[in-house]
This record gives sequence, C-alpha cells and structure tokens, in this order.
Amino acid sequence: MKRNKYYLLFAMLALIACREEYLPPAITATNNFLVVEGIINSGNDSTIFKLSRTKNLSDTTFDIPELFAGVTIESKTGVNYLLASRGNGIYSSGPLALNPGETYRLRVSTASGGLYESDYVPVKPTPPIDSITWKQDNDVTIYLNTHDDANNTRYYRWDFSETWEYHTFYDSNLGYDYVANLVYYLDSSKLLTRCWSSAKSADVFLGTTDNLTQDKVEQFPLTKILNGSDKMSFRYSILVKQYALSKQAFEYWQLLKRNAKELGSIFGTQPAELIGNIKCISNPAEPVIGFVSASSVAEKRIFIKNNELTNWDSRSTQTFLCTPIFAPLDSLSFYMQKYRDYSPAYFVTNGPLAIAKNICVDCRLRGGSTNKPTFW
Repeated sequence: MKRNKYYLLFAMLALIACREEYLPPAITATNNFLVVEGIINSGNDSTIFKLSRTKNLSDTTFDIPELFAGVTIESKTGVNYLLASRGNGIYSSGPLALNPGETYRLRVSTASGGLYESDYVPVKPTPPIDSITWKQDNDVTIYLNTHDDANNTRYYRWDFSETWEYHTFYDSNLGYDYVANLVYYLDSSKLLTRCWSSAKSADVFLGTTDNLTQDKVEQFPLTKILNGSDKMSFRYSILVKQYALSKQAFEYWQLLKRNAKELGSIFGTQPAELIGNIKCISNPAEPVIGFVSASSVAEKRIFIKNNELTNWDSRSTQTFLCTPIFAPLDSLSFYMQKYRDYSPAYFVTNGPLAIAKNICVDCRLRGGSTNKPTFW
C-alpha cells in the first residue's frame, strides 16, 4: 500500500511537470491599432482629439498615447486647420470658423510614417439642451430633456463631467511640528478641510427619436448617485454636453457601447469589427478605431446642494473611521510619534488634544484638491 502511494505521488508530480502554460490567441495576438477620439467642433469651443493605441489583453499599460503626430482638419475645398500637440496624445485648436455648408475630414500623420484620413463629413448643428433635472427616490437620478423643432437631429450622444465639494469629518485648523513638539494654528489659506473632486462619465449615452413623430427627448436618465455618497455631501455640479450625430455615427457608437459592456472598457482592447469612418491610407489593411463627426456642442450645468436633499447622511460611514484618540498635553510627543497616521483634530476644553486619522482632517487624502474651480 505504501509503495502504491509513492507511485501515485510520482505520477502526479510528472503530470504537473509536463504541463505547459496555455496562452489563448486573444492574449498573444498583437493589437496596436490607432484609436481616434473627438469631434470637429463647429461651435465656439475648442476642437480636441485624443490619439492612442489599442492594447493587448496581456498588457499592463493603462494608456498608450500617440505622440508627435501631425493632426489637421481639412475642408473639401482645401481650407486646413492645424491642431497643436498638448502632450499625452492630446491635439487641439481654438474655435474653428467652419462653413456649415462645407464637409470636413480629419487627417493624421504619425511619427512612424503612418497616414490616416477620415471620410468627409457634413457639419451638423446641435440643438440646445432644454433642461437637466433630478429626482430623489432615496438615491438621486439626473435626467436630460432636449428637442429639435426642425425635426432634423434625431440621433444624439451625451457625456458629462461631475464636480463636487466635500469637507473633512473634523473642521480642523491645527497642525503639528514634530521637531518642536508643538501644535500650531494653520493660516486660513492653508486649511485642508474643504476640497473639490471631479470625474468624467465613463459610459456611452445615446438616444434617438427616429421612431417618434417629434424630435423630442424627455427624462433621459444620465446617472444615479447612491444615497450617502460624498458627491452630494455639500454641493454637487454636473456639466452635460450634447452632440448631434448622423445615423452612421450613431450606429458606430451603439457598437462601441456594446463592446464596452462586453469588454469593460470603451477604448481598451477592441474587436476588429469596430471600424468607423477613418482609414489608414499608408496601409489599407490596418484597422483604425474611431468615428469623426462635425457638429456644434450644446452644454448645460446644474448645481445641487445637500440641503435640497432628504436624509442624505454621508458622514455616517466615516464615524467609526474617525473615532478620535485623546492625547494628554504632557504626553503629546509620545502620542504623535506613536500614531504617525494621526493629526490634531481639536482641543477638548481644559483637557487633552483629540487626534484623528489623517484622512479625517486632510481632505486631499480622499482624492480631491483644495483648489476651488473657477465656476464654483
């Protein structure tokens, strides 16, 4: 019996030793296709394009920007607009004086010698956003309303950016000098109790009224903010941008949205069938990902204050985390050296100093900045 056990163990070790690592083709395949993001803006704002490369599934790099490219907007009649490089694959220009009766294309020449051109596309006017509304049903849902009296838009895309103000659990104006073993008061310009954070929409938002009599979008849900979120702990803002699309562009974005759901990323590793209206002139067999449209951009911003909400308590989740430690003043050095991840929170009247975790007195540690946005 003991000999049989040894044979079995030997067989198992031999089986393990003979196994080879299996790498599926989807992981080992080389995918380095150009990705073009942006629109030709015919309005009073900048035209911005981001150029990058697709990644393999095995890549650990988050982003692969296309650097040192030449990027031009060209009209069919030969008027050219050069976009300047802003670094990290971003290329932009100021407002363009586009002729609404013209057609335009994007032309990209890469540092490696590749030449890419989009189809010529017409300039589509985008109707204004009628309103951005919200409703609280425990959570807060934000909606969009828009319409086109001329019934000419029919296909829409939206994105948004959020900004929110939040405060620390303790409204501390204290600092600590480890060398002098002294608590000091911070200058009002250096307080770390009030921050702003921002985020851009990660999803693709599309709408069509093609099957409706009126070109009207009502109560389109953009985003939901869960009750208790820091985003609405004090004051919240959302800036929504609206783009008019052609039917072809709409179908491209629909496919992109579907792929994003399947693969978890809008412009990560993408299947080859996601081909837009951009072609590689220097190598026609090379796929290119992106769809260039030309339109004006409509935008609208709203603000929501915490005192407009019902039972929105974003502090409850921090109560346990921010439980203070009380440090006697004659033992202050001992406590501050022992708890290096703590900072002064407040003085107890005629008593010790309350210290709390740094994240409870320094708002920057939750990802934000003390720089107040210009629109706030």
